[in-house]
Amino acid sequence: MLTFFRLNDPYRLVIIFFLLLALRMPALISEETLTVPELNYMLVGEKLAAGESLYDGVWANIGPLSALVYGTIDFLFGRSQLAYQIFALLFVFVQAFFFNRILLINKVLNENTYIPGLIYAFLMSYFWDFFTLTPILMSVTFILLALHNIFSHIEFRARKDEMILNIGLFLGIAYLFYFPAFIFGLGTLVIFVLFTGTVIRRYFMLMYGYFLPFILTSLYFLVSGRWQDYSYSFLQPLFFGFRHWYTSYLSVLMILSVPLLLLVFSFLKMGSSGRFNNYQVRLNRAMFVWFLFSLVVVFLSDVNAPNTYVILVPSLAFYFGHFFLLMRRKWLAELTFILFIASLVYVNYGTTYSFSFFANRFHTEDYVIDNEKYKEFAGKKILVLGKDISPYRHAKMATPFLNWDISKSIFQNPDYYDNLSLIFKGFNDDMPELIIDKHAVMPVVFERIVPLSEFYESKLPGIYQLKTQPINSEIN
Repeated sequence: MLTFFRLNDPYRLVIIFFLLLALRMPALISEETLTVPELNYMLVGEKLAAGESLYDGVWANIGPLSALVYGTIDFLFGRSQLAYQIFALLFVFVQAFFFNRILLINKVLNENTYIPGLIYAFLMSYFWDFFTLTPILMSVTFILLALHNIFSHIEFRARKDEMILNIGLFLGIAYLFYFPAFIFGLGTLVIFVLFTGTVIRRYFMLMYGYFLPFILTSLYFLVSGRWQDYSYSFLQPLFFGFRHWYTSYLSVLMILSVPLLLLVFSFLKMGSSGRFNNYQVRLNRAMFVWFLFSLVVVFLSDVNAPNTYVILVPSLAFYFGHFFLLMRRKWLAELTFILFIASLVYVNYGTTYSFSFFANRFHTEDYVIDNEKYKEFAGKKILVLGKDISPYRHAKMATPFLNWDISKSIFQNPDYYDNLSLIFKGFNDDMPELIIDKHAVMPVVFERIVPLSEFYESKLPGIYQLKTQPINSEIN
């Protein structure tokens, strides 16, 4: 298998695509893998496709460019998990191809081969949780574009002003998809200082490109009168520590034990090899710095779940490609590669169908949505006040209050007029048929907004049902 993909033949790309498809097929045909974050993305897209505006029409901690993509998908395909998975497949295939091209164009490897692209594709299909279209996956596309220009810049002959500007622009676009990716701007500065002789003027050019997408986006929300909503929903959550723990670091370490073990072997192999020129040595060290900053992105992420770790894939594929190509004994390299791929397939299928050791390392009760649950809410417009948004699985979302971490401050502090005004406006514009109150905040809200309380009756503890369809003039 390793020998087959050593050849630089375009037909190998077709084979990589079908291998990707085969690895992801169990998830594509399953209806039992919808996760809470995935449903969150769908709800954002659904709201935007319905004409609501981001951050005030739907309160969500999501990058503006990611929200734009989800709104477009919902407009074209509706709430379709299959559409998300197919787009993710296409993103990964394009990334694998481009990643391989980066290594070839910048002469990172000593031979022309599709092995790094194949490794990239397999790593991106390592766990069933990697198969959907996440903000971090979309962000990686632009991170790879930035890496290409960084590699070229490290090579002395390739230092051009437009290349420096492009690095900043690509990184700026990346963090508008996934905000924690902003840390790669600092990572790029560290690489420039350690491995290049970049002049001061070009540092300013890098920063200009890096901040330009943010400035333009901020101006858009400022002019449209939504700066406060934009700041509150997109910027501030990173610094206030809103984080959803769907798994522990220890569980992730166990799930990723095979790639991490191979990473250690790759470091040892590359450290003992004398087959690199000075340029390649600098690239290897620069990639290690990039790997460290990728770990920082994981730490800053608002969700701790396996798919968060796709940010590590470019670094892992970079080192794994070197590892297999540096092995002198071809039969040993072939055997090691086959065992590596087999272990990835085992983890993939084993966790999907719950027959592997790794399947028990990741508890899915609070992460994967039970498809049979909450069917009694099908077709209804509901509001869920709590972190668990799974009741929306078969229902439609009413009011803008999607993210509980962002919304709870106004519901838990109803003595402030501004908070009551926001709640009242949210209900008045989009009245829910059912309210699922998991934090017992609605009784006090009803006391403060008496006209609103007249339209609801308590059916079960924490559940309020709309008695009649309100008329806006009556509430006002």
